[in-house]
Amino acid sequence: MQTKKKYHFLVWLFIPLFLVSYFCFYLILEKIWFFAIPLMGFLGMASIAFFILCIIEKYKPGIFVGIIVIAVVAISEIANSELFKSEKVLAATLMDDMSAIRLSLRANHTFEMVNSNIASEQVFTGNYKLNGNKIIFLDKHFDNDFIPDTLTILENKIVFQFNKDGMPDTSFARYFDIDKNRIK
Repeated sequence: MQTKKKYHFLVWLFIPLFLVSYFCFYLILEKIWFFAIPLMGFLGMASIAFFILCIIEKYKPGIFVGIIVIAVVAISEIANSELFKSEKVLAATLMDDMSAIRLSLRANHTFEMVNSNIASEQVFTGNYKLNGNKIIFLDKHFDNDFIPDTLTILENKIVFQFNKDGMPDTSFARYFDIDKNRIK
């Protein structure tokens, strides 16, 4: 009986800590990026181990908390998945030396721009409109002026600007490569 009680407080420590770190993962990744993945791995494995111990020992409160955490994580992942989002009509990527920016335009005229680098990931969402081969962002789409409010679709690229001769600027990191284009 004493053995059971030794780990009960650990169930109430690790499982909620895992849930909090799951929802704060990107904040943790941004602040202490070199500890984020090991921390999540440790908390996740400890939570699973204590959940299994709760099942073996038939500790009902621990089993209940474990099932609740699994349900919350599953619902969160399903809600953030592509299942409930509008179809992507355009997907493009801008690759840099140390980062990548992924642009997705959806059929319901919303966009997602994901800026990823080694230490963090930022997601920008909003609305856009099309004017011929131009993409016009109606909402703030980036945290600086690197990407202008209006982009131009040319064949398999989305270019930011044109030079003084009217030619598209396709120098390094000045355009998106189109991965998927269903814009009509």
